[in-house]
Amino acid sequence: MDDLITRLQEIPSAAYRFTFFAALAFALFMAVIPGSADPTGFVNDKFKHAVTFLVLFILFDLAYPTTGMPWWKPVGLLAFGVFIELCQKMTGYRSFSVGDILADGVGILGYLGLYAAYQSSL
Repeated sequence: MDDLITRLQEIPSAAYRFTFFAALAFALFMAVIPGSADPTGFVNDKFKHAVTFLVLFILFDLAYPTTGMPWWKPVGLLAFGVFIELCQKMTGYRSFSVGDILADGVGILGYLGLYAAYQSSL
């Protein structure tokens, strides 16, 4: 596992920044398309939110490496989740969901748990 993490950290953070912002744009796009157009509609919505935000947090942490885990990373990502829900409400065919925000938080907490477990193993 350490070898994988070392290899991931060798990739320039600019590459991760591009990937992170592309993933943010894709997540927003998928959130505002009509539900009938969602090719992942068969997957549980809350599960999709949790996995999406876990992956976004991994990319965010690789794109903006820091010493330790600053508060602004999880808070900023959760704010993006709230932004998505506000955008959905404005579409007229999607709705604002506190449950989706909580699922986003589960994904964020999942990454924080993985991060803490890895840090304690060092």
